[in-house]
Amino acid sequence: MRGLAGPAEPTMQTENLSETLSGWNDIVGDAFPGCVVDAAGPVFAGRLGACSIEDLRFVKIAAGSSYVRRWSHSLPRCNARAALVHLQASGAGLNRQAGCLAPIARGDAVLCDADRPYEIEFAVPYEMFVLQIPEQIIMRHQPAFDLDRAAGHLLDRSRSQLLLAFLAAAWQQIDMLRDDPDWRDCVSRVVTDLALRAINASVAAQATGASFEMRRAVLSYVRANLDDPAMRTGSIARELGVSPRSVQNVFETISTTASAYILAGRLARAAELLRAGRGKATITQVAYDCGFSDSAYFSRCFHKAYGVAPRRFQSS
Repeated sequence: MRGLAGPAEPTMQTENLSETLSGWNDIVGDAFPGCVVDAAGPVFAGRLGACSIEDLRFVKIAAGSSYVRRWSHSLPRCNARAALVHLQASGAGLNRQAGCLAPIARGDAVLCDADRPYEIEFAVPYEMFVLQIPEQIIMRHQPAFDLDRAAGHLLDRSRSQLLLAFLAAAWQQIDMLRDDPDWRDCVSRVVTDLALRAINASVAAQATGASFEMRRAVLSYVRANLDDPAMRTGSIARELGVSPRSVQNVFETISTTASAYILAGRLARAAELLRAGRGKATITQVAYDCGFSDSAYFSRCFHKAYGVAPRRFQSS
């Protein structure tokens, strides 16, 4: 990265605001070619700001509940060969890429390939930082890095939280990036270093932990059986004919646990059912259909994850 060698004049994008879905699609499409946003109605509030320091690009987004798809209707227009680090600052979402399903809450980060289709569902309003890093920069520090295999996976949570905290603090002083070359260079180097360390920790865990085939088998089984209230590490292991430790390794490689991943998946599915049902299904029925045996416990978990009670979410 040239920015690591010395200060570089940044490209600052003034904040873009939108109050309509069509306007928001124009803003997001300019920032991320190939992106299309779907929402419940034509009225839509969104805010996007961006800053580039040579090859490193930061984007901050604040928007309402929506469904984001990239390259779903077209092929990439250019070969960016860049990794996108999606850092969830508030709210919650569900990221899908390369067959991976990654629930993301505040402090989580997921790695995406800018050249391959991905989807993110935001059931509630959210804020997010997106950090774009050229693949060649990552490979310069991590020669074995494989973006094809890393795409769609969560990053190490403790490291991603530190990266998020630094980005949020730097963004509050973004004018200094324009006015102070030394500060600009410092921010560029620190952000790059923190991102590389988060990526390295996750890639190392994938390499030393469960195999790619094992991860795919375990995560596919979990997604297909979220309605089973008895699903646990042991039951997954028995069904797949592997050891419980092998199943634990799978979730360690994506920086989570089986119970946390299952809960996030159930809540994401519940949000989909509540949104689709619009009052037709009872809260209790949705809870049971998503593997919860106690509707009160479901309601508490849903409120904690999405900030509203299931009934209010269903009627919104």
